[in-house]
Amino acid sequence: MFRWLGRPFGGAKLSGQCRRDDFYGVARVDSSRQNRGPAAWLVRAGENGEAETRACTEKLALIGWHELGDLGTYKSKEDLRAAVASIYPDSPAGNATSQLWGFVHEMEPEDLVVMPLRSQAGMIAIGRVVGPYEYQPEGLQDFPNTRAVEWFGDLRPRDIVKTDLRASMGSLLTVSRLRRHEAPRRILHLAEQGTDPGVDGEPEVTDVSGLLEDAVERAASNPRKLTVRHLLAHWGVWRRTAAVIETITTDLAEVGLTTRPPFTQGSVDNEVVLVPSAAEPAQADVVSEEGAQISRETKSGKLRLGSLPSPLVFVAPDASLDTVRTKMLQKGFSQLAVISADGTLQGGVTWESIGKAYVSSSTPTLRDALVLSVVVVDHDALLLDQIEDISRRGFIFVRSSDRKSVTGIVTAADLSAQFGLHAKPFLLIEDAENRLRRAAKVFTTEELRAAVPKSRRAKVHAPEDLTFGNYKYLLDDPDRWKTLGWKIDHSMLLELLVEVRDVRNEIMHFALDALSDRQHEAIEELLILLDAAAPER
Repeated sequence: MFRWLGRPFGGAKLSGQCRRDDFYGVARVDSSRQNRGPAAWLVRAGENGEAETRACTEKLALIGWHELGDLGTYKSKEDLRAAVASIYPDSPAGNATSQLWGFVHEMEPEDLVVMPLRSQAGMIAIGRVVGPYEYQPEGLQDFPNTRAVEWFGDLRPRDIVKTDLRASMGSLLTVSRLRRHEAPRRILHLAEQGTDPGVDGEPEVTDVSGLLEDAVERAASNPRKLTVRHLLAHWGVWRRTAAVIETITTDLAEVGLTTRPPFTQGSVDNEVVLVPSAAEPAQADVVSEEGAQISRETKSGKLRLGSLPSPLVFVAPDASLDTVRTKMLQKGFSQLAVISADGTLQGGVTWESIGKAYVSSSTPTLRDALVLSVVVVDHDALLLDQIEDISRRGFIFVRSSDRKSVTGIVTAADLSAQFGLHAKPFLLIEDAENRLRRAAKVFTTEELRAAVPKSRRAKVHAPEDLTFGNYKYLLDDPDRWKTLGWKIDHSMLLELLVEVRDVRNEIMHFALDALSDRQHEAIEELLILLDAAAPER
């Protein structure tokens, strides 16, 4: 395998191979390509890294599927899909087709390639594509599909990639395009400079103490401002679970700080200001051990109205009904607030109220369609307590944190979205767990018990007595895997079981923020494999 030499910045260099001077001598960016920018791809060199040595020594990005022959001979995506379905009947054809078609037809010279390494756990190699797709059946015959690549000589630790981009790199697919979070620009910077610069315009993340010291030392006229996402990154997290909220709130309170508005309110892309706790309004009703006041919303981590990113769109009382209808159609809204120039809420207008106005008058005005009996609730009210009103009325308005104005709206559609956001992943994981339980019926009680700690074995009598995490240990054993008889890759399934287990453990503890794209993908990928291996009859 590779021989590695340490690098001062924490990376590694592949001795005698993938040299940086080779890269700059061959693969400079032409100006036309630079103007539109390269794409970035993740390409794995074998499920167990078995082709990594060839990839580096021969300067290639390479993939398998050798039974398909020359991928360049397939004239359409449909032809390729039909071949995949015929040769690999037990695998999802659409998934493989997208990967192969992307590698052959969508990847272009000067695109960037990231290769996660198994031979050096936790490291990634980065290179640039310098040639078209080539079919090379000679050499390592299981990996005949290649692209010429000039590798940057320095390997990078995966851990220095920031959480958002690292999640995009978590896909277990052999080939996947990295589209989000400004991936191409950041990966190029990572290869050249050894650091991930993050999303353009986002300040550098320091440690917690550095953030707090900076915020405390600032004058009141120049407070520290940052997005909620950036705030969370200082603590090395990206979702606002109850435990995360507790930790950040306590750390801020210890130095006499809080955020305005509460960092638990709204989207993670919203901006907050770090201010002295004494500068906050007096609505807080929880006192920490240090004596700093903490608002109910910040302390509890429960889903409150202010946590829903629902900005208010409104019209003036003198707007015409044509204007109102046009705005509702334009925005896809079922209701609007009606607010006067001084910020006073006059009421609301809905499609239903507009319809009634036209029934009662041949030339109705906005006043005829105005709904006066609207409900206005404080931003830190619990969402669960408002569900009945929202369902019955269709919407409620939300009062700002200073209690002086109406700044938001929560609708029945928002309730449906929240249900999908928080409940769908749990239901999909439950589906996967049920499939695993059905499959595990082929094992004896003793085999099931072998998958759990000794202290729990006496309580295991059937697959239903296993936890989701136990299935990784149940299927890890080669003999039990053979008994199952599934014609899918063993190691890939085990990796997905671990990944989805971690997601399941996370969603058991409520968080204000959605799962990452990669976490959703992991659940879906597990279900795809389970459906292929043991389809429901």
